Amino acid sequence: MLTPNQEKYLQAIPEDKVIHIQPFNPKVRESAKEIISQIKGKLPDLGVFFGGASALGIAGQNDIDLNILSVPEEYDKHLPILKELFGEPTKTSFSLVEWEFKRNGFDVELYLTDRNSSALQEQIKTFEILRDNPGYRKKYEQIKLSSDSLSFREYMRRKYEFFSRLIQD
Repeated sequence: MLTPNQEKYLQAIPEDKVIHIQPFNPKVRESAKEIISQIKGKLPDLGVFFGGASALGIAGQNDIDLNILSVPEEYDKHLPILKELFGEPTKTSFSLVEWEFKRNGFDVELYLTDRNSSALQEQIKTFEILRDNPGYRKKYEQIKLSSDSLSFREYMRRKYEFFSRLIQD
């Protein structure tokens, strides 16, 4: 069963957006490590969570999903440094600041995130289940591979439903 926030997100996805799944490219991890090193070099006290298929080493979009862990009350302190490193954010709200850019040919989604948010905690929990269980990780990869060329909305629905079953197990 999907959460209201997941349903809301699905409805916001353009109907004509299509997903393209690719075999895992190990170079995506190298690019992620470069970005994490940049962040840690300037903001050593902040945690950085690298999640998604690329972090798991499975087929996916070969993109880089990174969350810089902070609290909204401290975003203003970190923003000048992050803007120096990555330019102006793509989106900004009270609880989340997002950058989208390319690094070494890979799409990057970088978020300054509330480390205490329930959504992030669920994302980390799901990632850890997949990372620690080869059987679940293989099932997740099969969902991704079978979703190639489908609408992005249907792809995300399949992922959300799988994640929901994982967390309930």
